[in-house]
Amino acid sequence: MSDSLFAPPLSNSILNAIGNTPLIEIEPGVLAKAEYLNPSGSVKARMAKYLIERAESEGLLKPGMTIVESTSGNTGNAMSLVAAAKGYKMIVLIPEGYTSERTLISKGLGADVRHIGVFHVNEAKDMAIEMGKQDGFFCPAQFDNEWNVDENREWFGPEILQQIKDQNITIDAIVQGVGTGGTLIGVAQALKEHHNPNLKVFAVEPSESPTLSQGVVDMHKIEGINDGFVPSIYERHRNLVDDVILVNSDDAIQACKDLTAQKALFVGPSSGANLLAARRIKEEHPEVKTVLTFLCDSGFKYLSLLYA
Repeated sequence: MSDSLFAPPLSNSILNAIGNTPLIEIEPGVLAKAEYLNPSGSVKARMAKYLIERAESEGLLKPGMTIVESTSGNTGNAMSLVAAAKGYKMIVLIPEGYTSERTLISKGLGADVRHIGVFHVNEAKDMAIEMGKQDGFFCPAQFDNEWNVDENREWFGPEILQQIKDQNITIDAIVQGVGTGGTLIGVAQALKEHHNPNLKVFAVEPSESPTLSQGVVDMHKIEGINDGFVPSIYERHRNLVDDVILVNSDDAIQACKDLTAQKALFVGPSSGANLLAARRIKEEHPEVKTVLTFLCDSGFKYLSLLYA
């Protein structure tokens, strides 16, 4: 038997499969973390596990309680996965107007899914926070909770640095679509502290709804980012972000289809948006040789949008 064979050790929980995703150079100078390979199908699996386990450790979440969270889809799936694995009841508050696949995934994982509002998460977010104040309930408050940033700085960022430590690579820029802002801010903090203090940091949002950069809220098709408001996480750390890049929804969808058909990376629209933004950074900033971005979620969550 070859000594090069490797398999994860025997485990008693699917939660141990979260993280350690591949870092792929999808084209010269563009590194992408394949977060769609997490058990819940997105980058949000890390946050869900971290927030729930930290709440347990601090006595905020106890056996028999119910977790309630607002979402545009991926966090609902991730929280539902972690709740099911740990034996908690889960209530997912999601607006109407998103692909049905993500709603069905949460239902399949045993969650009580309730539709609140249309497309933007504002109303669902407020309701989840209020429900979380009731006895027997816990709301992780993903858009506001600084633990979200902590997870990405303490777990996700170091994982990336471990993957490049022997590669003679310097990451010059990071770019990511903003849902909560936790991934962009937390990973950027880790990279600036331990890797490159001159790292450039770029946020991505839909050109049809430039909420971060212009305060405009409108409909778009890059589900999972730009949920109708500026998250307080992003607002608190806005000074870390060098610029916001606007990407058209249809262009993002085509880019994610190209990643699937040409590189066998079966990802969703936000991954396409991230790739287009990374290319633009390299074009407009010739000093940037290597950009880090993220393949945030799986194309299986968007079959009805992308391929029906």
